[in-house]
Amino acid sequence: MMKMFSMTAALLLLSVFQSACATIPTQPWQGREVGNYSFTQWPGGKINVEFIVPQGAGEDTPVLLVIPGAKRNADEYRDQWHELALKHQFVVLAIGCSLQVCDSEYLYNLGGLTDHQGQPQPEAMQFYSVPELVFDDFVRRFGSAQTRFALYGHSAGGGFVHTFMLNRPNAPVSQAVAANPAFFTMPDESPYPFGLGGTAHTPESVDVWLQQPLTIMLGDQDTGPRTKALSNSARANAQGRNVFSRGLRFYATVMNTVIERNIESPWRIDVVQGVGHSSTKMVPGAVHYLFPEMLKE
Repeated sequence: MMKMFSMTAALLLLSVFQSACATIPTQPWQGREVGNYSFTQWPGGKINVEFIVPQGAGEDTPVLLVIPGAKRNADEYRDQWHELALKHQFVVLAIGCSLQVCDSEYLYNLGGLTDHQGQPQPEAMQFYSVPELVFDDFVRRFGSAQTRFALYGHSAGGGFVHTFMLNRPNAPVSQAVAANPAFFTMPDESPYPFGLGGTAHTPESVDVWLQQPLTIMLGDQDTGPRTKALSNSARANAQGRNVFSRGLRFYATVMNTVIERNIESPWRIDVVQGVGHSSTKMVPGAVHYLFPEMLKE
């Protein structure tokens, strides 16, 4: 009788254990270091997150968020970081906002601050809100102790990054790199989006922007024409006939503003010799700006 009772109790305990295990959700990075998942907590639409989570990653592993270019090819942008992420042990989350969800340069490069007609978007609907949402979700589900993330973007993604640092000054960004932005938002009164004219930004908010941890990377061979509506517009071409010349003008304007305002700015520029409009060739240099302490000799 006792033996039968023990067997029944054991089966009951096993059933309870299996039921408890079934309630623990399996995370997409469990059992693999490279993959993707759908992020549905942004009211603007579904986001595809392409990840690298190195084996052995733990609560102290740094996190990098990556914003792709105009093709929204988050998987390819993730893969550009694969070797470096494994070598130096950091997590990569590449954010894919499809052309159906982020269907214009206003909604993607410019973070959805306004739509293409210049109408302001609610903050929750702006693409600018996505990096923090994705980061917070990852931290919670992974059990990370990280409170800040590094941020990298190239081309359209570079446009997003340099304006994100203006429009989200309190975002928990440790370091940011904007590589080869297609065009720039100048810290002057030129009409938005090529300047801050018509926006709510003040000289004080510009001062805060210029004190953010941002590096501009430019390929000196990035001299071809841009093809998108805003990037190849008359106002964009007034900044320069190509990305390289636009970037030089932007940085010169920023440095003049810093001097005029008498403020300290950590902004940097890196002109990469012999490189055109290529994120792949920017990444090896960008990692040193994004994780300066971790890669310090």
